[in-house]
Amino acid sequence: MSIFHQDGIVDLIAGAVMLNFGLDLLNQSTSTSLFTWIPLLLLPSMKKRITIPRIGYASLKTNEKKVGGWITQTAISMVIALVLLSIMVFSDPLGLQKQQLLPWFGDMRSLVIGSLLSIFCLVAALGIPLKRFYIYSAVALVCGIIGFFLQSANVAAFIPSAALLGVGIWLLTRFMRKYPMDEKENKPK
Repeated sequence: MSIFHQDGIVDLIAGAVMLNFGLDLLNQSTSTSLFTWIPLLLLPSMKKRITIPRIGYASLKTNEKKVGGWITQTAISMVIALVLLSIMVFSDPLGLQKQQLLPWFGDMRSLVIGSLLSIFCLVAALGIPLKRFYIYSAVALVCGIIGFFLQSANVAAFIPSAALLGVGIWLLTRFMRKYPMDEKENKPK
């Protein structure tokens, strides 16, 4: 799994989803928009068109069916995370936005976003043994706390999305240089 996720595609997709989620918050939407969900549709095709042709099934020591399961599992996990975030932030079933934990008012949505993102990244770190997901978890939690004190839920969405997108672009660039494609045969060199 760690070899399969060294390309940064999961980071890019998660970063794009969180950026769109943050834009929904900024626009004061009552639910997530269609644009928030679109990057999730790109995950399988990007993995199949970028990752698999470059590293192949042999280096993963598995077959096409198992890799398809990994892609599906990752996509489903991201959908579950986005659904839970949407429910907790936009629907507020627990009435967290009305509660006041401290003498001064803070945006509870920021704490909810930061905490949930932190948990999702931690679960990903345990499932995919990559240390960067532990860092994402810490960044999300800190941003949620900072956003609470700044009274802005956008901080909890935008800063982690910037981290995910930045690292994802860096990893994808590095991955494509490490495993270049032969343009004539469309195979790895």
